[in-house]
Amino acid sequence: MKINGLDHGFTRVHADPSSRPAVPGSGGFGDILKEKLVPAPGAAVPGIGLSLVAPTPQIQSVAEAPANRLDGRVERYLDLLDDYRRQLADPRVSLKGLDTVVREMEAGKDDLAPALGSLPDGDGIKEILNRTLVTASLEIIKFRRGDYLTA
Repeated sequence: MKINGLDHGFTRVHADPSSRPAVPGSGGFGDILKEKLVPAPGAAVPGIGLSLVAPTPQIQSVAEAPANRLDGRVERYLDLLDDYRRQLADPRVSLKGLDTVVREMEAGKDDLAPALGSLPDGDGIKEILNRTLVTASLEIIKFRRGDYLTA
């Protein structure tokens, strides 16, 4: 394939530098930048003055850490129950392998149970937590009793 001539669009790229519009002011960008960064001799430098700052009496936490929030803990526990459900449905997972998940369910249930009593009636998270703990308790009982053993 032969290329004959140049596209006329490229002529604008290699235009004559003398035809560029003049920048207003005495210097280019570098001169203006240096002028702004280096203050004139005898001028006061802003922000250098020292002042006394009163110490803050105490720092108060604004919000509880996300790892300790009850709704996050309940969500992680629900994820654990969902993982248990998936493993229980998988024929490749043995009941011995499920024992570790059931132990985690027991520990999580023991951790979340005290929070149930501290929540006010009518709170939405209390209803979710109550149903979650009841479901987990029933599944733990079924697993320990041997309901999932094959005959």
